Amino acid sequence: MGFAVRPVFRESNCLKSVLKLYFPSISILVEPILQELAAGQWGLFTTAQAQARGVSRANLSHRERDGRLERLAHGVYRLGGVPVAPLDDLRAAWMSTEPALLAWERVSSPRVVVGGAAAAAVHECGGINPVPYLLITNERRQTQRTDIAYSRRQLDSRDVVVVAGLPVTSIECTVADLVDKIGDLSLVGDVLADATRGKRAVDLEHLGRLLTPFAARYGHPRGDGPALLEQLRRSAGIDDVAAARELMQRPAIGSALTEIVNREVEEQLKIIVAGLEPQQPGSVEMREQIERMSTPALPELSRLVSEIADTVLAPVLQRQREHRHLIANTTLPPSGDGTRDAAN
Repeated sequence: MGFAVRPVFRESNCLKSVLKLYFPSISILVEPILQELAAGQWGLFTTAQAQARGVSRANLSHRERDGRLERLAHGVYRLGGVPVAPLDDLRAAWMSTEPALLAWERVSSPRVVVGGAAAAAVHECGGINPVPYLLITNERRQTQRTDIAYSRRQLDSRDVVVVAGLPVTSIECTVADLVDKIGDLSLVGDVLADATRGKRAVDLEHLGRLLTPFAARYGHPRGDGPALLEQLRRSAGIDDVAAARELMQRPAIGSALTEIVNREVEEQLKIIVAGLEPQQPGSVEMREQIERMSTPALPELSRLVSEIADTVLAPVLQRQREHRHLIANTTLPPSGDGTRDAAN
């Protein structure tokens, strides 16, 4: 659901406030208010938002008891009948951090950003348990809730994107944070592997810079973020060698390279036989014997082809990747505000 400013709702809300001021006994219509609140917030709203519009806690409690409302977190409700969504609990946790503000009012300059495994869940990458939800702020915050963990930190604007209506760390920042906090590169590698699939773009150069502080921890020279990135990519199975081998799985490419190797082997056998014929009698029998000897070696072609992919195709892929990064860094305009939209 989008977050559109609703002037009609604001005007009607002002009218209700005026009527309530001069006619305190007047009964307000609760359902339309709650439905309007929830319409732009995934079917959710907070107690603070409802009270600001004249709906009392008693109104909410009564509707919770009869099933018209469902409480997801302290002070956060979902309308009855609204389909349950995978991110509802995370959205409720995020909404509870600034309960008086509507969700769409918070995304342009967010003071609370979803990070870590929770951000990976929003990006639909990996399978790391997102709870407790990591919420990054630039001010000191504390909570007794076990499902929320605050982290005080100033994020660069390029490391904050909006996905599914939530401000979250970019996939590059998310992966770097998980390398720092999780430590298991196989789990983080799954996140990176998922992120590179489909049409989503991952800025590997920027990710390498973000990994710089953690290189020594994983046995690399201090500050060598690119080396740690390569280790992570190997763990994810998306390094250049893996990419080259994946290319070889494509029937057209694999069969073409196998044919080339086959032809080269046959030519070398012919040269060997031709060189031996003047020196040895029975050259026809020798040729047949050499061919019979070479037949068991033909299954080794697949290994040879794989080695060719590693040594020939992988560098080509690396040069293409570097060329794409160069083009992207020289043609993309800078972001104009504090966040960037990202496709989910």
